[in-house]
Amino acid sequence: MVYPKYKLPFEELTTIDERVDYVHNQVGSVQLGLNQLLEREGLPTMSVITREVVLRETVQPLVGIRAIKGSPLNGKIIQIMRHWPDGCDALVDIAVGHEDTWLLPNEIDMYVALNDATPIVDVDEPVYKSEKLWMVVRNADAVNAHAVSVTFIIEGVE
Repeated sequence: MVYPKYKLPFEELTTIDERVDYVHNQVGSVQLGLNQLLEREGLPTMSVITREVVLRETVQPLVGIRAIKGSPLNGKIIQIMRHWPDGCDALVDIAVGHEDTWLLPNEIDMYVALNDATPIVDVDEPVYKSEKLWMVVRNADAVNAHAVSVTFIIEGVE
């Protein structure tokens, strides 16, 4: 008996990029199907995607701003990284949250000011797609502008 030669579905693809894209799409389809089955059974879905949302602003002397971006996923915020560059000298206040919830610090109208620091805080906060992620920055330095940033790490599904 002669068996036909077996070909893998991606042997026709010529470059490694094409093969990686093919495999990535196959894995994504499996994860989507699995999440649909889990939802139908009333079980929690898998956290399959990780995205970061970066809010970065240069704040002029004696000015306050509020920066906002929408969440790209339904899921949860798992980490928040705030960055104060060297030279802030504890004169730049930052508060972070989403929608009406203050996360860091967790009290309304409270702020944190540091210098040359990038603290990373693990959180477990539910967030929905397009929900507003925000930072409020107040620069009390009368002379210098300061570039500060906040990065949200979000795990979830699209």
